[in-house]
Amino acid sequence: MEQLIPVLMIVAMVAFVLVKQIGKLTSKLDTFADADSYERYAKFSAIIQENVREIKHSLDSSKTSAERPFKLLEGKNEEEALELLSNFIRKLVFFETMMAKKKSSKEIEADLFELLSHLDDFLKEYCVDGEALADALRESLLEAYEQLD
Repeated sequence: MEQLIPVLMIVAMVAFVLVKQIGKLTSKLDTFADADSYERYAKFSAIIQENVREIKHSLDSSKTSAERPFKLLEGKNEEEALELLSNFIRKLVFFETMMAKKKSSKEIEADLFELLSHLDDFLKEYCVDGEALADALRESLLEAYEQLD
């Protein structure tokens, strides 16, 4: 019985060391996987930014455009709409910076989903034929996301 206690102690210490080493190894694997996904999120964020800038340009009445696919609904405040779009762009820029790397991929995906949901709501609330425009934007963004490396 006295010989069993030292053996159990050694087994416990070896198990503890193995668990710690496995934890370190898996965290490094997560880091490598996340590094690739951050680049993908940054590229996708840039694509979304382009679309938001296009919407903003189209809604700005001071800009002259022959074809304006995005038209502001009657009675909606243009300055408020442009400010909301500017806020979307600021948030998207965040995903391209180093600050976004402090978040996990799940957190970034949740933030991007929330932002895209707000953009969808914006189109429905502020634009003529907003539902159709939101559907078209959703489809084009899905296609762009699938084409990313």
